[in-house]
Amino acid sequence: MSGDYICHMSKAIFLLLVVIAFHLIACTKKATVAKQEEPLRGVWVREDSPPGREPADTLTFSIKGGKNILSFYSAGSPGPDWPEQAETEYQFKNGKLFYRNYFGTDNDFFEVESFQWITPEKSFSVKLYQILRFMSADYKVTYRKIN
Repeated sequence: MSGDYICHMSKAIFLLLVVIAFHLIACTKKATVAKQEEPLRGVWVREDSPPGREPADTLTFSIKGGKNILSFYSAGSPGPDWPEQAETEYQFKNGKLFYRNYFGTDNDFFEVESFQWITPEKSFSVKLYQILRFMSADYKVTYRKIN
């Protein structure tokens, strides 16, 4: 074999290795970004909730039809004619929780301004009225992830 052939093969192998390395880095970055966007997925229970079923005592963050869905028991929220189970699309971006308005006529996303991690991906606090639409629920509650 000639020296030129070996030189060209060496360059080709080097370029192939560089392409593979960039591909692996890109895949790892995508996986990391996807994980960061979904820290809420799972079932969360409200701490210090009284015995029995209470509105928003459990929040479930899941995927349905390719969308992120927040669902919870909501009897009486925001009023007596609303369904007992709320289900709405949510987004979690830059450490902030947003969900589509389930309590009105518009379809805009509502920001849960009081959302705050206590222990990232394990517990958070929020003012209850920003989940349930009870004006009297202007106090913070804590949710803990159970799965």
